[in-house]
Amino acid sequence: MPNVQQKKMSKGSLVALVFIAAMIGSAFLPINVWFKVAIDAVLVLLFLFIRRGYIYFYRGAMALKKNDFGPKAWGNLEKALKAGVDPERQVMIGSAYIQRGDAKRGVEVLEKVIVNPKAGSFANTAIVTCSMGYWNLGEQEKAIKVLEDLRATGYRDDNLSVNLETYLLERKELKKAKAAIDEGRKNNTESNGLMDNRGWYYIQMGNWKKAKEVYDELIDDRNAKFPEAYLHGAQVSIHDGDIAQAVDRLGWGTSKRFVSTCMINKDYLEKLLLGLENPKTREAFAKAMEDNYVEVSIGKTFPSFDDACEFDEDDAEVIKPKEKPAAALSASSSAQKSDNAGENVASATDENINTDIDDDDREPNTDLDEEDAELAASLGYDNTPDPEDIPNTGLDDDDDREPNTDLDEND
Repeated sequence: MPNVQQKKMSKGSLVALVFIAAMIGSAFLPINVWFKVAIDAVLVLLFLFIRRGYIYFYRGAMALKKNDFGPKAWGNLEKALKAGVDPERQVMIGSAYIQRGDAKRGVEVLEKVIVNPKAGSFANTAIVTCSMGYWNLGEQEKAIKVLEDLRATGYRDDNLSVNLETYLLERKELKKAKAAIDEGRKNNTESNGLMDNRGWYYIQMGNWKKAKEVYDELIDDRNAKFPEAYLHGAQVSIHDGDIAQAVDRLGWGTSKRFVSTCMINKDYLEKLLLGLENPKTREAFAKAMEDNYVEVSIGKTFPSFDDACEFDEDDAEVIKPKEKPAAALSASSSAQKSDNAGENVASATDENINTDIDDDDREPNTDLDEEDAELAASLGYDNTPDPEDIPNTGLDDDDDREPNTDLDEND
């Protein structure tokens, strides 16, 4: 029988109850009715003032969800920080900045949470998220050190494992990466992000048989939501001589969500596609990818990379990506979905601050919660956005993997 987790009443809920009790109490005071109305009005205004930071947060989050990355989003989030939102939402805002390309500001926000003695467990989440900012700013050794130090305290989290392994693999520190991979899977079910790192390790070690097992499951069965899995899966296809499958996988990868914390960008995958689709460059380009498999696995250029160029797409020999068939759930993933069915149904109605983000466990959890939605609704804000304004993320709803992710509601 699944355990039922009981949550403590949040500070915001407690404040709301106090104000409601005060308003109810004022109704029984032996004073003129207009004085009672005045007291209630003052209480409402005071409540709105105290909770103004959460209103700003909600408005900024909804702007991001609608792909509005201008002043409406960042201006409201900055106002939320200035008004004093709680550490949980500070982490969400810092993560949003890092994912959207302003790592410096994201780090500034998160470092304040880390040193805040009242942050509690959110200080650990801030460290994991902040490591991505350090990495994006070129402070690679610092990014690794803060995660290793956090892990040494006994703290365990999939996002920590995914990030640490990713940093070590990208630096080609395979011995340390292997130790982290082994340690991170001792007591945990392997998420999609962790699985991709294991497959990526096999690629760098040249163990193509095991890599194939990983990516056949990750792409065909689990339908991973992040583009790195499709790049690595395409490399396995190239090694096996199946260029058509490699083209399919790269094409599917371009439909995934790219943020500043991704190891690769969309242009890189599209460049690889050009080289493989073109019948005049296909064989030589595939060989160059195979000869430089480590560089390709970390999204780096390689000899012959610039040979990929526009071509006549009417040529009969051109290979184009086919539509991806529906993913077939493996026994393990089916069991996971069954165990989490109630949670998944509930989270499907949440609003993400992160326009994504695909529930990928590579991204930190930074979602809007029920308290935000209830507060906004009580103040007249509609928490049900127009379907036309919501980015389409339906391709990947079954993915449990996006790591550190990301501003997501399913957290």
